[in-house]
Amino acid sequence: MPSSPWRRPASGVPAVIAALAGAASTGCADESAPEVGALRVDQLREGGLVMPVLESAPPPAFPYPAAALEERVGGEILLRIRITAAGRVDSVAVATSSGHAVLDSAAAEGARHLRYRPARHGGAPTAIWATLPVSYPAPGSGG
Repeated sequence: MPSSPWRRPASGVPAVIAALAGAASTGCADESAPEVGALRVDQLREGGLVMPVLESAPPPAFPYPAAALEERVGGEILLRIRITAAGRVDSVAVATSSGHAVLDSAAAEGARHLRYRPARHGGAPTAIWATLPVSYPAPGSGG
C-alpha cells in the first residue's frame, strides 16, 4: 500500500509542512494551522524530468478560515494544480473535498499563491499537473 500523502508534524504541534524536495517545515504552536503535504506529479515523462520546487513560503498562503475556526471544523482536501513553465499555479481544482466548502475554498485560494521553481524536462522549463494534499486539523482538539 502506498504511503499516505498526508504528513503530520512529529511533535504534535500544528505546523505547515512543505514537503517538496526536502523543504523545511515551519509553524506556530499558538493556533491551528493547515498542513501542506507532498506534491505529487500526475504524469510521467520519459527521462530528464526535474520536479518543481516550492519557492514561496506556505504559511501566509494557507490561513485557517475564521468561519471554520469558529465552528471548530477541520478536514483534508486533495487539490489538482497546474504549475506553469514560469512556476505559477494557473489552475486549481478540488479533487477530494473536505466536506466543508470554506476549507476547500481556502485551500484552493492558498494554492494559487504558491510559487515554484518550475519542473524541467530536457533542461527546459515545462508546465506540469500535480496533486497537492492540504489538511486543516480540527482546532482545539488538544485542549
